[in-house]
Amino acid sequence: MDSIIIIGTLLVVTIVSSIFIKNYLEKRRIEKARELVDLHDDLRRMQNAMNVIPMAYFDIPTRIFMLKRTMQLIAKVLEYGQDNQSLNALYQDMEIQLEKTLEQKDDSVKRLNKHSSVDHPDTAHEIRQTVKFLHDQILKSVKGGLIPKAHGSRVVKNLKIVMQRTVIDMNYNMAKQFMQSKKLGPALSKLKVTLSLVIKSPLKQSLTPLKDELEMNIKKLEKRIHEERRKASERSANKLASGMEKIKEEEDWERKRNIFDD
Repeated sequence: MDSIIIIGTLLVVTIVSSIFIKNYLEKRRIEKARELVDLHDDLRRMQNAMNVIPMAYFDIPTRIFMLKRTMQLIAKVLEYGQDNQSLNALYQDMEIQLEKTLEQKDDSVKRLNKHSSVDHPDTAHEIRQTVKFLHDQILKSVKGGLIPKAHGSRVVKNLKIVMQRTVIDMNYNMAKQFMQSKKLGPALSKLKVTLSLVIKSPLKQSLTPLKDELEMNIKKLEKRIHEERRKASERSANKLASGMEKIKEEEDWERKRNIFDD
């Protein structure tokens, strides 16, 4: 009787353990699947960040961080046993890029005075959203030990610069578009907005060439607008004088006709 109870107890324990293990494995499988999806999403967005944000905005610490983080994400994806030739090739390419970047010197002065291709509010919005994503990635990278805290702080500082330069370059490029379309009033307005942003920017000492360029272009455009208004006023005055002369001629002709009619 005792043996039957023992066997029954063992069977129950085995069944319960089997169910527990099965549930645990299933739960772990789902968690791994979710982790893999998140890794792929982060990897895709990191690659997209390199395409969306102009390279002129990235200082060397930021470039190093982006390469290291992307390589880390690729390595984690490959750990899941996915034999992906394209990812392996991308990892090797980024290793080469990282080696070259580590040897480069700071180019902030030259880089900050370059204009980017941001020329539409939608593009600027996409960049700002991407910067927020990169900020989250920096926190994860510092917490995980990928980069030191000091390095992370430098990247965060550069991302703030990216946010400022995005708005400056967007307004500058929109001013150029208005100029090409001969919409001088809107072009002047955008140039003045850009100048205001540069003057208020914490980067204004590094943006002196851009400030000088904007002030010169604003003066030229104001002079051009004034000249065109003057010419338009003269044309209007000439047209009015011509119209008055025509009215006088018609009145003279009417008087002469009345004389003959009499």
